[in-house]
Amino acid sequence: MAGTLLLVRPPAQAARLQAALASLGVAAQPFSVLDTVADDAALATLPALARVSHWLVFVSPSAIDIGWPAVAAKLPASVQLACVGRASADKLMQQSQRPVLYPEAGNDSDALLAHPAMQQLAGQRVLIVRGHGGRAQLGETLAARGALVRHADIYQREVTPPDWARLAALHAAGQLAGLLVTSSEIADALFGQAQAAQRALLCTLPFYTLHPRIALRLRQYGVADISLCDGSASALAAMLAR
Repeated sequence: MAGTLLLVRPPAQAARLQAALASLGVAAQPFSVLDTVADDAALATLPALARVSHWLVFVSPSAIDIGWPAVAAKLPASVQLACVGRASADKLMQQSQRPVLYPEAGNDSDALLAHPAMQQLAGQRVLIVRGHGGRAQLGETLAARGALVRHADIYQREVTPPDWARLAALHAAGQLAGLLVTSSEIADALFGQAQAAQRALLCTLPFYTLHPRIALRLRQYGVADISLCDGSASALAAMLAR
């Protein structure tokens, strides 16, 4: 499919994916509706908490972007790293040059919780690095298994207005390949900012997303054309080439 894919992700993540897609000959542009802002107070306490943990679990690319640089220099080799999905794990492995545990199938809390290494954590200190209010289920389930869970809520999400005129212009020119939405929260922010005519237009467009839960949220807003993929540049390029 010719045209431009709009990346409905935080700006830094959208820019990196845009570059990766460009290297594969795919046109893409950021179309951010949320940005991530570091919580400086929480970030300042992260290194000390991380150093005394057995596990450091990053729940999102933003958690890695903001949190890993704060702990990288002094994190003991004994601290094990984990992520909820393969794409985040690949990112963290590249930055840390350390092994990262991730689920072989799936890219959410349920998938990570099903991993054999997550079953016997009684007495182990697990630090979950996330945004404010993120992924309560992960910590609750690990605590029920006997883990000593703490959370480092190191960033907040702020709504940012997208460029609706650009979306409309691409659509009018027949140059809009669709939108990539990577979380239910982003879907909420996208449709929450849309006026009636913009909502109607969105519902006619192809959407690409990472998880059935996000697809369900999009369907609740009226989107019908939804494709699932892992969100990588290669997967998106292959789907758009069909």
